[in-house]
Amino acid sequence: PLGRFYLVMKYISGGDLASRLRNAPGGRIDEKTVTDWGMQVADVLQYLHGRPKQIIYRDLKPANLMIDGNSGRVMLIDFGIARWVKQEEKGVTAVGTMGYAPPELFAGRVEPRSDVYSLGATMFHLLTGSDPQDNPLLIFDFAKNPRPRQITPSLSSEIEQILMRAVEYKLEDRFVSAGEMRDTLATHLERLLAGRVSYVVPAAQLGNETVQVQTVYCGFCGGRIAADDVFCAHCGARQPLAGVGASATLRASRPTAKLVVAGTTELDASFILQKDNNLVGRTDPHSNIFPEIDLSKFDPETKVSRRHARIWLEGETFLVEDLGSVNGTVINDSVRLAPRQPRVLDSGDKLRLGGTTLHFLLG
Repeated sequence: PLGRFYLVMKYISGGDLASRLRNAPGGRIDEKTVTDWGMQVADVLQYLHGRPKQIIYRDLKPANLMIDGNSGRVMLIDFGIARWVKQEEKGVTAVGTMGYAPPELFAGRVEPRSDVYSLGATMFHLLTGSDPQDNPLLIFDFAKNPRPRQITPSLSSEIEQILMRAVEYKLEDRFVSAGEMRDTLATHLERLLAGRVSYVVPAAQLGNETVQVQTVYCGFCGGRIAADDVFCAHCGARQPLAGVGASATLRASRPTAKLVVAGTTELDASFILQKDNNLVGRTDPHSNIFPEIDLSKFDPETKVSRRHARIWLEGETFLVEDLGSVNGTVINDSVRLAPRQPRVLDSGDKLRLGGTTLHFLLG
């Protein structure tokens, strides 16, 4: 009708990369495919960054990348927060997605290498299946967290180095431009297809190189952080116990048991019982509930109650009790606990809370 305006957009039939990752075998995508996708995305970023009015995308992540069902090419979508940025511009609004957004964005700075970081984070997620949003500010601190090949040993040494360079904390340590990253990926893809890549460190030795870092819980948001972190990786709050003395105290206490979530490939699927009294449940900031054992991410159907169960230490014995949960606590698929009736836990016991299964292990 006369006087109306219409916005016409191309229909993309292939789905986004987040959906493809969810449906991928083993929860990750092969190196050849991801390298090809990364090369295409880097090419698009180089085009945007090279415009007379430079465009920084700012929100690169798997959900914003789609596959054209006809051509098979990667399409960058959702330019809602992309913007023109003047060279050396500061005071930019910190928008983006935690985990994929580079650290400088939260200081109000943004430039082309910020998109390079996000592309590296996206490729890391696709190749390893480890979501950067689960540990948004620390996951790429490879002194404390696993490197790509420690998560996926089948990756080549070359792609690991490419990923680690893309997500460097300092801008000057990353690729100079998206174009340089594109060219590096193109060279790597050629070598990968020709079988001329290296796997320098034997996969069997990769796990031994992980730095063991004791974790504690933020006193403000309840997120799990390293014991010697001064600031919380989730909410940014300064930790009241941060410092040499406090760290020494934290390191002195050694956990004696842990709970391991069954049926998941997530990196943080185990919980060390560091306290004498541990609440098991789901986080609810509105009710100020921050359980020591937060099963929120492992409970998509919310069958675990916010205050579901309690595990505590008496002398040298761990006990568990149900706190009147809706869906109950079952031990070893046979004993359903009556509310507030303690039961001794033995190493190897299986606990089912709602639809989530945990294994209790001593030592």
